[in-house]
This record gives sequence, C-alpha cells and structure tokens, in this order.
Amino acid sequence: MKSATPFQHRAAAVGLTEALVRSVISAFYEKVRRDAVLGPVFAEIIGNDWAPHIEKINQFWLTATRLGTGYDTARFLPAHMQHLSIRADQIPRWLELFRGTTAEHCSPVAAAVLFDIAERMAETIEIGLARREAQ
Repeated sequence: MKSATPFQHRAAAVGLTEALVRSVISAFYEKVRRDAVLGPVFAEIIGNDWAPHIEKINQFWLTATRLGTGYDTARFLPAHMQHLSIRADQIPRWLELFRGTTAEHCSPVAAAVLFDIAERMAETIEIGLARREAQ
C-alpha cells in the first residue's frame, strides 16, 4: 500500500476526499449544463455523452489535489484550446458557478483549496486563449 504524500495529508486535513471531489464535480457540471451562458458551449463540445467527460474531469481534479493520479496534465490546455467556442468572457461565470458549488458542498477551507486550483486553471486557460487569439 502506498503511503500518503504530504499534500494528501493536507487534503485530508481540510476534508478533501475522492468522494467529495467527485460529488463537487458532479454537482458543478449539473449546474453548467443548465446554465444559459455555459450550457450551450458544453453541449456543443460534449453533446449528450457526459459520462466519459465527467470521468476525465474527475481524474483531472483528483490529480490536481493529489488524491489520485491518472490525468495527463499535458492534455489540459490543448483540450480547451481546440474548441473555438471557449472564450475568455465565459471564465468568470465558470468560476462563479464553481465557487458556489464548492461553498455548498465543502467546508470553507476545502472550498478554498478547490477554488484556488480552479483560479489557476482559469488563468492558464485565459493565457492560452490570449495566445490563440494572437495567432
């Protein structure tokens, strides 16, 4: 059995578990699917086959929180840049929904940890989108 990494100990200390991360992601993307701004973007990209996409997202979050592994982080930015329907002006809404979801499902400390990761993701996507637009 593998021993836990220092981050995993910190994750556990703030109440982050695989089950909680999966619950947050499921609830969040239910909101995204119903959202007037983000819903159409995701519907265009994903269509009706959400289960594989949600599993990829879960793997990303489990890897980002170091509660698990399995997501190739090199795929993160290209996966988003290939879709021209993803725009920088949508990111604030994505963050707003994510912040609300973490607040509903997590302790304040765990929500802050997840939101910090989300903000860094958003920043990376914004940089990628700016580069894409400059080309």
